[in-house]
Amino acid sequence: MSIRVRLFAERDYLAFVRIKSLADGARLSVDDVRAEDGRWDHSRYEKVRIVSVDEEDAPIGYGEIYHEPSRFERRRYFLRLGVDGALRRRGIGAAIWQQLRAELDERSALVACLWVGDRTACHSFIEARGFVEVIRAYEQVVALATARIPLRAAEEKIAGTGIEIKTVAELRRDRGETVLHDVQDLRTAARIDQPTLGPVTSGPFEEWLAYNIDGPQALPDAYFVALEGDRCVGCSSAVRMSDDQLRIGITAVLPAYRRRGIARLLKLRVHDWARRNSYREIHTSTTRPNVGMLALNESLGYVIVDSWGGYELRMSS
Repeated sequence: MSIRVRLFAERDYLAFVRIKSLADGARLSVDDVRAEDGRWDHSRYEKVRIVSVDEEDAPIGYGEIYHEPSRFERRRYFLRLGVDGALRRRGIGAAIWQQLRAELDERSALVACLWVGDRTACHSFIEARGFVEVIRAYEQVVALATARIPLRAAEEKIAGTGIEIKTVAELRRDRGETVLHDVQDLRTAARIDQPTLGPVTSGPFEEWLAYNIDGPQALPDAYFVALEGDRCVGCSSAVRMSDDQLRIGITAVLPAYRRRGIARLLKLRVHDWARRNSYREIHTSTTRPNVGMLALNESLGYVIVDSWGGYELRMSS
């Protein structure tokens, strides 16, 4: 097979989304991927996407390097790579990586990193190219039909402390659009010490808004915020995965307000909302160093169903 690698073009979307859906194990649509690409701020963050094509110029694999806006360092790049399932182990991935490595070298990258699921076949591929696992993350699920939801006890624990819980939908109605910036700022500040691949930074407001507030998967009535007066001090957000599944995007509390039961109450508010709205289960994820969140999730009935590694390749400057 003749393998050629070129830059991604507009005509490649259909094949790219098909290959990416298979590689990621997620159902993606061309419209959603186009919209995400359209929101990308190329003036602040780089993204380079390439495709490997066959003799008829049809994509059979893809790769991209990009700055992750929520973990931005100028010389840290995240990596994605996928090959059509029927054509793996034919040198396509190697050809894509060779071009991506050239792109990284051209930019004097210091670190290339990516997440790799345990159920995928690329561990040996990336380890052979020098990538090393530096962090481990876990997918956790709770079944709402059998989960305990001791909401009253959690509410009693913070009663009289000056903390109240409201949804983003309520805050938006009561305080206007500017409160959404406060909620996004909280999301960043409460995660600043979160162990992950690179330092946590504030991503584009438009992307946060599209995913959490205005998009088809968004559930602003299930995005709970803890407040002390007008100050946002903690949150637990949820988005729709399917008609009966939710994903908690983040549960986080500012460092000065931790260990008071706020995170537990926020998460139980999500559980209560989900059960009342006929959802069957809730998914979430966290990393191994975050022992506090792992313990909280376990106490609420979550079980680990999958894991993946965060890998880094340290490159010479």
